[in-house]
Amino acid sequence: MTIIAFLLVLSLLVFVHEFGHFIVAKLTGIKVEEFGFGYPPRILTIARRGGTEYTLNAIPFGGFVRMLGEEDPSHPDSFAAKSKLTRAAALLAGPAMNMLLAIALFAAMFAIGFSAPIEGAGAVIYWVEPDSPAARAGLQVGDTILQIDDVVLQETIDLRECVTRKAGEEITLIVRRGGEVLPTPLRLTPRVNPPEGQGAMGVRYGPPLAKVSYPWWQAILLGFRHVFALLGAMFMFLVEMLRGVMVLEVAGPIGIAQIIGESVKSGLVDLIDRTASLSVSLAIFNLIPFPALDGGRLAFIALEALRRGKRVAPEKEGLIHLVGLAILIGLMLVVSYNDIVRLLSGQPILPP
Repeated sequence: MTIIAFLLVLSLLVFVHEFGHFIVAKLTGIKVEEFGFGYPPRILTIARRGGTEYTLNAIPFGGFVRMLGEEDPSHPDSFAAKSKLTRAAALLAGPAMNMLLAIALFAAMFAIGFSAPIEGAGAVIYWVEPDSPAARAGLQVGDTILQIDDVVLQETIDLRECVTRKAGEEITLIVRRGGEVLPTPLRLTPRVNPPEGQGAMGVRYGPPLAKVSYPWWQAILLGFRHVFALLGAMFMFLVEMLRGVMVLEVAGPIGIAQIIGESVKSGLVDLIDRTASLSVSLAIFNLIPFPALDGGRLAFIALEALRRGKRVAPEKEGLIHLVGLAILIGLMLVVSYNDIVRLLSGQPILPP
C-alpha cells in the first residue's frame, strides 16, 4: 500500500508539473515533440497529435515534456528560438501548476473536514512509536489521556510535567477511547533515556481535536491562505538555516515513500495535506537556480537579459545542465542511502 500510494502521489505531482510546461509551450507555439507518461524506456506510443507523440513508458511514475531545441535556437518553433518572456513563462508554468494543485488539495481538505485543536481537558495521542512503553501498554492513536495517577490533566502541558517527574516509575493512566473511559487503567513506565525524538512514553500528543469543515467558496480562500502561509514558513526556515539556528533535514524517495505511507494510515485528510505540502515543496525546489532545474534555466534567461540578448553558447549551456543533472542524481543517491540507514537503525526519516 505504501509503494502504491507513493507512486500515485509522485505521479500526480510530476504529471501536473509537466502538464504546466506542456500547455504553455503549446499555447506559445513551442513545438512539443513528446509528452511521456512515466519515464523511458518507451513501452508504446498512445497517439500522435499536433506534432506531439503521447507515449507510455516503463518506469511507472511521473512524466516528462520534450520540447524541440531546448538549447538549440536554429528551428523557429524550438524552445530556444522563442523570446525570453515566452521561455520564462514555459519554465514557470510547471512550478505554478504545482502551486495551483496545492491550493486545490488544501481547499478539498478544508471542505471535507479536518481535525483541529479545541479547548478541553486531557491530551490526545496523535502517534505511538512501535515497541515503546506506550505501545506495550496498549495506548492507541486517538486515545485521550484524562488522568495520570492522581493528577487530572486540565491542559496538555500537564502530561509532560507528570511524565518528566515520574520517569523511571510506573504510572497509571485513565484513558478515554471512542467516547468511553476504559474500564481498566493502563500502566507503563516512562523511559529515563528514550531514543532521540521519541520521548519518555513514545508518543506524540496534543490538545483534544474536533472535526471542522467549511463551504467550498470559503475552503478555496483558505486553500490560498494556507499555501501562502506555508511559503512564509519555508522562507523563515531558510532564513533561520542561513543564520545557523536550524539544520536542513532532507528526505529522499525512500523517506518520502515512508512519510506518505504513514499519511495513508492516518487517513485521507492527512494524505491530502501531505500531498499538497509536497506539491509546494516541489515547486520551490524546481525554482532553485541550479543547473537542470527550472530555476537553473531561468537563471540563464536572466543572464541573457543582463548581457542584452547575448546568450551562452547552446552547447555550453547543455553541458552545464547535464553536469547539474548528474550532481542532482548523485545527491539523490546519497540522501536515499541516508534514508535506508535511518530506517535500518529505527530512527525517524524526519524529526517528529
